[in-house]
Amino acid sequence: MLTSMTGFGKAEGNVQNMEIGIELKSVNSRYLEIFIATPKFLNFLEEPLRKYIRQHITRGNLHCYLNVNSANNTLASYSVNTPLLKNFMLTVSKIATETGIEPQVNMQDLLAQPELLTLEENNIEHEILEVEMIKILNSAIMELLDMENKEGEYIRAIFLERMRSMEKQINTIIDLQKENIPRHIETLRSRIFALLKEDPGELQLHQEIVQLVDKLDISEEIDRFKSHIAQFITYLNSNEAVGKRLNFLLQEMNREITTMGNKASNSEISQHVVEIKNELETVREQVQNIQ
Repeated sequence: MLTSMTGFGKAEGNVQNMEIGIELKSVNSRYLEIFIATPKFLNFLEEPLRKYIRQHITRGNLHCYLNVNSANNTLASYSVNTPLLKNFMLTVSKIATETGIEPQVNMQDLLAQPELLTLEENNIEHEILEVEMIKILNSAIMELLDMENKEGEYIRAIFLERMRSMEKQINTIIDLQKENIPRHIETLRSRIFALLKEDPGELQLHQEIVQLVDKLDISEEIDRFKSHIAQFITYLNSNEAVGKRLNFLLQEMNREITTMGNKASNSEISQHVVEIKNELETVREQVQNIQ
């Protein structure tokens, strides 16, 4: 089963009388990259969440957002630094007295002073919160994986269709190659005759033909290409993460088909080579999204 790296998962739950929401968004990446965003008073959860994600996700660029949706926040609360507030107001009054300017301090001015408010965690066990948050995270991960698996099955169907298309193209190349070599041999014979003004000797002609056939022969490249297709399809049925292996096979297939085009010296074969290269590029772009 193929698994995509593109997915979305969301889960909600109630923790300590608060509504908690966790969202997961994943896109493709060469490695596993995890970015976690939590409210400041829940920063202690970042590492446990990251560790749990690593146990279930192997590859991709994943963003985890933890939101507290309830105004009834029992995990943390703000407290006013009363002595500092009194000192602030006293200082404003002194400035007014010294300058003769009437003080105009509003709530916005006070809230602009970060030292006047302190965010304090309430006395709740971190271990209890971690267990509850992990439960919500697990539900979000399950939804994410379900979406990634569905996307993977869709991509798998595309890959199978592309592999069948390339197999047909290769079989056509095989048929064309059966006529290609005799045609080149006859052309060679005619050119030698034109140069020598007489029919070349069998020995000389034989040597030239051997060199020509060796130059035009693409049977090994065809065999390897067909082997790569078979291996590619085998990986499509694997339960392991095969994205990197599929990418390697595509590189090898591209190398073999390029060699075929260079050696065949046949316009019809070249057309099919171009078609296969287009198919390979389409598959390569999709493989980048497979774990």
